[in-house]
Amino acid sequence: MFSKGIILFFLVILIYDITQISSKLEFTNVKCNSKDKKFFEFEYCYIKSVNRSYKYISLKTRFYSLPINEATASLQILRRFRSFMPITMNVTVDICKFKTGKKSILNPMLELFDDVSKKYTNLNHSCPYDHDLVIEKLPTDYLNRHFTDVLPLPPGEYVFNSIWFHKGIERATIRIYSTIS
Repeated sequence: MFSKGIILFFLVILIYDITQISSKLEFTNVKCNSKDKKFFEFEYCYIKSVNRSYKYISLKTRFYSLPINEATASLQILRRFRSFMPITMNVTVDICKFKTGKKSILNPMLELFDDVSKKYTNLNHSCPYDHDLVIEKLPTDYLNRHFTDVLPLPPGEYVFNSIWFHKGIERATIRIYSTIS
């Protein structure tokens, strides 16, 4: 039979391998839909794959009615079982109030939104917004930390769903599809 030392050695190797497993998020699709083309349109909305390990999302809106003084977003993560089902609570945030009065962010969804808006968008100030909004080169590596460490999600197919409102009227939906392996 095996000695206790060999069994202990294999057990340590097994435990080390289990702790070194890491999740990886990868973008699969992005869909941007303007509900009111007279209010604004998406100039572009795409995923760019630079190489096998570096992908990013970029999108730009063109507003026809400025300035924006009232903006609300509804944020939610859905996971695919047989169809996409919500796995997080639907978080609705008043963008103008959030950008002026955030003291501490206790919700991981709002923390993600705040971090992304600071680093990769021109949405990093309070209302009014008197310019087109841009998300420029939001990489998978940045979101990987949030979706595997802050919001530890198991492997599967996901969609980050956001619905954008202006003065209580739905104006746009942005869906970012991804897989975590």
